[in-house]
Amino acid sequence: MDGKKRHPIFEVMVREARRIQQNPAYRFLLLIGPITGILLLFFIFQQGAAKRLPIALVDQDNSSLSVKVGNALNASPDVEIVAGAPDLFQAQEWLKQGLVQAIVVLPNELEKKVFQGVEAPVPVYINGTNVTVAGVVQRSVLTTLNTLSAGIQIKKLALNGNNAQKAKARVVPVQIQKHVLFNPYTNYAYFLNSAMLYFTLFLFAFMSSVYTFGNELKRGTGLSLLEAGNNSVRMAIVGKLFPYTVIYSGFAMLIAYLLYVVEGMPLNGSFVIIFCGQFITILAYQMLGLIFVAVTKNLRLSLSVGSAYIMMGITFSGLTFPIEGMMPFVKALTAIFPFTWWEKLFISQSLRGAPIKEALPYLCYITLFMLSGMAAFKLYKKSLSDPKNWGKK
Repeated sequence: MDGKKRHPIFEVMVREARRIQQNPAYRFLLLIGPITGILLLFFIFQQGAAKRLPIALVDQDNSSLSVKVGNALNASPDVEIVAGAPDLFQAQEWLKQGLVQAIVVLPNELEKKVFQGVEAPVPVYINGTNVTVAGVVQRSVLTTLNTLSAGIQIKKLALNGNNAQKAKARVVPVQIQKHVLFNPYTNYAYFLNSAMLYFTLFLFAFMSSVYTFGNELKRGTGLSLLEAGNNSVRMAIVGKLFPYTVIYSGFAMLIAYLLYVVEGMPLNGSFVIIFCGQFITILAYQMLGLIFVAVTKNLRLSLSVGSAYIMMGITFSGLTFPIEGMMPFVKALTAIFPFTWWEKLFISQSLRGAPIKEALPYLCYITLFMLSGMAAFKLYKKSLSDPKNWGKK
């Protein structure tokens, strides 16, 4: 040793490294939990979109037309006929048991009514408990049936002397040209999985911050922390958060690699903005963890309240229910969660390729959360120095 004293931030970093080495909870929050959550979510959504959802067919007509309907449904990439029920009651039992997601009933004399020009309703029963699955099944079944119906009408008009173009114009007088922008494949991994991966990362960044700051109060080691930081709470906080911030930033880059390289997600905007955004969001959630501990002065209470807060963030972000459909006062509440602004920034730069100037306000909003943590520095230092707060779980 040359007798030179190490910088206070480095002293706190070394101290925190020892705590991580000695406490398995630290290692779980820092390494095991994030990597497990990220890989699980990646493989869950790797398929990209819901395909081959099981449905049941009740064929009461047993005609050549009903066979064509069954073949057309099976040809759809979204649904698959896994069973042909002898009657509707048996199919309903399968639906209740969750073995199938929908029932398509082809009634008696279906073919006869169709060729006579009489309306022939085809009942479809769809399990609506899962909105996403129900939407996919409904879209696929109705598209298939409408396509078949239009084909039959065109053939009948052609037999009456109409050419193919006129027959098609009479059956479908108004054609819709649909252009799906930014996510043309309607891939869940491009929207839902990207959000869930980053949310998992921010969740662990927040909870590890709450735990590491709150554990100083629980163990009564606040004075030791301040001593290592040369009695500067700023040095202590920077030193404690540094290893977590670096490792979580590495996980953020891993998520970007999985999304853009492995999954092939489009990057239509600036990755620099995305990188800055994810780094600032990590810091914002770490500062929020500090605020919860400084205000509650209690590890267990801050973990409980903080867990509720961060889990509400995924709902209020518009990920599960669009913000545009929320009530006005609920829309206002979405602003108190950093994840709301991160989601807007990520979508604007990754999928929509919006101008950088559109992302700058989102970066500023996230930065405000990060800066708000500085207001809790003095309060946290007071808690560390006050023996009344030591030993609180």
